[in-house]
Amino acid sequence: MSVRGRAQHKRRLGQSFTRLCAGFTLASAGDGFAYGAVPLLAVAINPHPLAVSSVVAADTLPWLVLALPAGHFADRYKRWLVAALSNVIRAAAFLIATVLVATHHMSLGFLIVVVLINAASRAMYYSSFQAMVPSVARSNDLERANGVLSATEMGAEHIAGPILGSSLFAISSALPFLADSIALVSSCFPFARLRSKISAPPRSSDPSSDSIWEGIRLLLADARLRILLILITSLALLQGMESGVLVLLATKRWGVSEGAYGLFLAGVAIGNIVGSLIAEGQAKRFGSARAIIGFAIVSGTGYLLMASAHSWVLAGPAFALTGVAVVVISVIGLSLRQRITPDHLMGRVGGAWRGIVWGAAPLGALVAGGVASLWGLKVPLVLAGSLQILVACVLARPLLRIIQDDRIRKNSAERRRHAPGNGSLATEAAPFTSLDPQ
Repeated sequence: MSVRGRAQHKRRLGQSFTRLCAGFTLASAGDGFAYGAVPLLAVAINPHPLAVSSVVAADTLPWLVLALPAGHFADRYKRWLVAALSNVIRAAAFLIATVLVATHHMSLGFLIVVVLINAASRAMYYSSFQAMVPSVARSNDLERANGVLSATEMGAEHIAGPILGSSLFAISSALPFLADSIALVSSCFPFARLRSKISAPPRSSDPSSDSIWEGIRLLLADARLRILLILITSLALLQGMESGVLVLLATKRWGVSEGAYGLFLAGVAIGNIVGSLIAEGQAKRFGSARAIIGFAIVSGTGYLLMASAHSWVLAGPAFALTGVAVVVISVIGLSLRQRITPDHLMGRVGGAWRGIVWGAAPLGALVAGGVASLWGLKVPLVLAGSLQILVACVLARPLLRIIQDDRIRKNSAERRRHAPGNGSLATEAAPFTSLDPQ
């Protein structure tokens, strides 16, 4: 991109988005340090598989348990403040971890507690952060904004962060945790500078709308959100089937050595970044619904190519292709959800969405393990690819009928024009039927 093109890109997204992205980049880098160092520390403390898996479980369980409360917090308090305080708590946990590791007092129990605190606080941070995006990006720019954030997350948290974190761990096992703490504290300053743009979410005049369950109610009541949720949850379940057997297929069938497995995974991360950067163009060229359906079919085809592969030469590019497709679907689906959701429910709808969608992936991994045990390692990928294409074809017609970009964008822009002058969207939801096709 030329200097002039970058300048236009910045002007389009605005200074507030730049600050939000800066805070997100720092926090994602910190998460990347931990992503690379925590497993290494777990193995150093206790290499037993049960011990290591307990650390992994500690990192995922709070996301499922706290999905709804985190969304509720994001809708009741100032979102920038919730995000900043959550990251301060995370930084404090990793600073304590730094001291424990440096003084050789770290144990498996302490590590699990640190990971639990980080995961719980990160659930709070992430819900508030994601709910802030529509407040600093215009409705027509949401695909670009979410694409930039997704690419940033992949680059910082899944590529650069883990590489730096594991390198620092090789020098001193305490260093990556100190670096994580510094990055998380630094992320709070850009968020604090948004306080004049992102105040407390507007409260609805209906007391019943303050319920923690209101996000789930809207997901089920709004036909557009309901169809999107069914489709993306299905895709997450099937993606979980792929990830459940991936390491075994890569190392036992595709000739990927254990030492090169990280490079193999980097391929999908690069695909994720490409998907983040092209999502906006695909949505505007084909329409959101057509792009989601098309890339769901592309992803299913990628799984089938991986199932047919006999080496990494085919499996690697097919895996990267699924990475492109999954992120295009994720960015466009997220942007649609943000346009449809009223601001006072943004956190709760997002929390309910994540609890359902993210809960589907571990279930898919468990199913893949059972299927692979009975019928072989490639069968889960064959099922995932075939079912994903089938789901996309079955839901194509209702999705195309109910998702009409022009009407959704117009409604979202109308809500913004009538919003209070605090940088947030309108206080009341549009009627569920207002965007339904005649």
